[in-house]
This record gives sequence, structure tokens and C-alpha cells, in this order.
Amino acid sequence: MGAESLQLTATMEDYLESILLLSRKRRVVRMRDIANLLGVTPSTATGAVQALKKHGLLSHEKYEDVILTPRGQSIAEDVYQRHEDIRDFLQAVLLLDREMAEEEACRIEHSITPFTLERLRRFAATLRLCNQGEPGCLRAFRTYVDTGELVPPPCAQVAGGQRLQPEEVG
Repeated sequence: MGAESLQLTATMEDYLESILLLSRKRRVVRMRDIANLLGVTPSTATGAVQALKKHGLLSHEKYEDVILTPRGQSIAEDVYQRHEDIRDFLQAVLLLDREMAEEEACRIEHSITPFTLERLRRFAATLRLCNQGEPGCLRAFRTYVDTGELVPPPCAQVAGGQRLQPEEVG
């Protein structure tokens, strides 16, 4: 069962994702670790953890480790993968720097539909398979971002072999 059927908030998803990341780095995940990572007070983290516990997504007893249940682990991994895919797309295709791509991915990961995310993944996969190394359209976009000069890529052809001119593209 995914996050959609539970109606998890963006904040709840952020907690699950943070617990997942902490559990990959540490043997145990403590409440203070979660609070520090998310920049919240321990009491705020405790409230969120209790809410997630009520949904059966993690187990936690006072002063004990925070552990994702199999269902919580699955949802956390889904959120994390969405985040990674979106961040990678923003960096590789839209040429955002890592910090900005990270921030934007944090916002988008909670609201993107499964359909749109799958299209984004397929688009990125198609570009990675291009036999030109970096596809001509991405090279042209990189030039446009770096210099402000809009130059049609090699593939900018229309019927009859006519190349599109920059003023026709934008």
C-alpha cells in the first residue's frame, strides 16, 4: 500500500525519508537524530513519530530506537526514489546546480503525480540512451543557459528540410 492511500502529508513523508536516510548511516536512529536532521525540536519530532507509529509505519518506544516497519520502509524508499529521480532530472536536464535541484526536488516530490513522474523518468532514460553522448538538444539548451544565445540544435528541422530559426522556437 502506497503513501497515497494513507493520505500522508509532505511533512510525514519527510520524516519517513529522513528516518530511512539515518538508518542507512547509523546502526540506531534516535529521536534527537531525526530532530537534528530536520531542524526541529525533539518534541516536534516526537509528535510526528507518534503519528507515524499510529499509521503502523514505524515502531518506537520512549527512549528507544526509531525503526521503520516494512510498510514504512517501502513508503520511505518510494519517497526517496522520487526525490532522487526529480533531483537528477533537474540537474541533468534543466541544468540546476545541486543545491537548487535538491531544494526543488524536496518541494516537487510530494506533489508530483505518478503519471508525471513516470514520464519524467522515461524522458531522462531516453536522453541517457542517446548515441550522441549529450544529445544535440541538451547541448543547445546548455549553450542557451550559459550564454543566453538560443541556437537551434541539429535536430530542429521542419517538414521540407527547413531549419527552425531561434525566433520561431521561443
